[in-house]
Amino acid sequence: MEKKKPEYLIDTDILIEYLDSAAVEETVLEILMERSVCFTTVINSAELFFNAHNEIRNEAVRQLLSALKVLGLNSRYSLNISKFFNKVAGVREALICSVALNNNLPLVTRQKEKYLNAGIKIIDPEEIKTGR
Repeated sequence: MEKKKPEYLIDTDILIEYLDSAAVEETVLEILMERSVCFTTVINSAELFFNAHNEIRNEAVRQLLSALKVLGLNSRYSLNISKFFNKVAGVREALICSVALNNNLPLVTRQKEKYLNAGIKIIDPEEIKTGR
């Protein structure tokens, strides 16, 4: 029987790091994609497309997202959104936390200070690079 791969929710900063990499060294996202299942949200996807200011970047975003599992926003994510009141900066972060919580996914982000009080598991990307 095949061992289940670990699963992670990838925040926008990690996706941007991949898109901006000069391919000098392997990115955190590439390491994770080799050995796990990577998810992101429609929020993160929208942020990437919103900030893609030309067709080349749009195509790079499309290709990246086709390699990930993109989670849409289901109404169930709003049911526990109040758990994150006064624990994160705003609705965007609260929705990311809700998606992570509801899907039992640790969040991979370099901006862990944004989520420290949320009570979700946060993975520092440096742990992934050093723990190879």
